[in-house]
Amino acid sequence: MREEVTRELEQCIRQILHEVPPGQIWEWDDRFEVPLLVFPREEEGEISSIVNRYFPYQWSCQTIKTAPPVIRKLLDKIFGMQPDQRVLATDITKEAFFFGLWWPWQNNMTISLRIALAGKQIVRFDLEGVGGYLRRWFNL
Repeated sequence: MREEVTRELEQCIRQILHEVPPGQIWEWDDRFEVPLLVFPREEEGEISSIVNRYFPYQWSCQTIKTAPPVIRKLLDKIFGMQPDQRVLATDITKEAFFFGLWWPWQNNMTISLRIALAGKQIVRFDLEGVGGYLRRWFNL
């Protein structure tokens, strides 16, 4: 990725991490190779408000057909989507952007948030390199 793009992405993540309530710990999700935040339903309002500020593009099961092809492909190939889940994205017009997966658990007490990278720069970029950036930015 171009250095300018990398700096911009890192700055965005630093701002998000700064706003997440103290005590919330990001982990590395080995299944999907992305950072993961698992938090109790009681924190939903505060974390959702942060997510809404940084991820202006959001889709549900009912609206996912209106998402850009890159988002739909990621869901189809990697993640899938269940009712009550949301897919989130930062500025999808950029050559590289963050997308998030907001997944309420069936126990109705827990929610998980995964954040990954997508975009034209990412398609051609070494996926291990992407994981390296994400691990470094999230201190994982």
